Amino acid sequence: MNKIYVLISSIFAGFALMAQPITLSSSNLPGSGDTLRYSNAQLSSLGNYTQTGASFTWNFSSLVRTSQGVRSFKSALQTPYAFFFFGFNEYGEKIADTLGAGPITMTNYYNYYKKQTSPVNAYIADGVGLTFSSVPVPSYYSDKDELYHFPMTYPKYDSTTFKFSTASNTMIPIKYSKTGYRVTLVDGWGTITTPYGTSPCLRLVTTQYSQDSIKNTFVPFPVGFPNHQRSYQWLNTTSKIPYLEITGNLTGNGTTFTPTQARFRDIPAVPQGVEEHENTNTMIVYPNPVKDKLHFNTTKEGDVVVEIYDLKGSLIISQKLRGGQISMTSVDVDGLKPGPYVMKLSGNGSLMHLKFIKE
Repeated sequence: MNKIYVLISSIFAGFALMAQPITLSSSNLPGSGDTLRYSNAQLSSLGNYTQTGASFTWNFSSLVRTSQGVRSFKSALQTPYAFFFFGFNEYGEKIADTLGAGPITMTNYYNYYKKQTSPVNAYIADGVGLTFSSVPVPSYYSDKDELYHFPMTYPKYDSTTFKFSTASNTMIPIKYSKTGYRVTLVDGWGTITTPYGTSPCLRLVTTQYSQDSIKNTFVPFPVGFPNHQRSYQWLNTTSKIPYLEITGNLTGNGTTFTPTQARFRDIPAVPQGVEEHENTNTMIVYPNPVKDKLHFNTTKEGDVVVEIYDLKGSLIISQKLRGGQISMTSVDVDGLKPGPYVMKLSGNGSLMHLKFIKE
């Protein structure tokens, strides 16, 4: 009887332990060498994204992809503006090769972020690097924008000010500045599902209240305008960027939110025009998720080439299966790091892509 009681108590204790919000630190945010793919989603496929709470379940599995992109982060020392953004905890993200047109053309546009522990433990926006007329021009936050405070868990509330201005350089015909404050609230935790997968998460709402101004050679005095933005983010311990992020504008004195973009962490999409097969008469793949051996069978005849790609689109495994009709075989994936992958099978005039998760 005592043993049964202890066993039942242990089971309930295990459930209680699992039903806890995760805690995030700076190590869960992007750093040097992180190349992170995301997909943009149709706003009409979002559903209700405002609901939240403790131990909440968010289901966005019906999100419709529209396009994909990649966010790549380098050590600031490996970027063109290393001299201006120096530090081992400083990271640059290239935003664009070229911005603007004509006499106002800027190249090599980077955003810079920093993981700091003092004066506060935070992930901050540190500045911007760009090149104008072949001259590198750095711009800094005189009051850093603290995007995330750590440790981050549920519930949490933070408010921070920021101030940014482009360089005061007569070579640049335009000057941009912004000043304001950011309010961040961790208002939920639980589990989120997207087309990428399912993961424990924190739900975070961050709102930027900013007064921006622009001054140029045509308008010699600053023209100011309010710039209020909000972002709903679902963060987990492994994806580095938000598992799902919905951003948009606040109007009507900050009371009306209009989403303008939704994007979620993803793997490389199946090439256009290629049919994706998950579990059909001609292809069965199991188990998924997989720990060591990925088994599959096919009724395709002739040689089959099996290729496995990671999130960056890099070829990790290539294996050629020879012979006539192949009934059952397997690929050893034990050496792969945990995460999602794409398996490509080609041969005999056909091409198939299948997604799987390595545990």
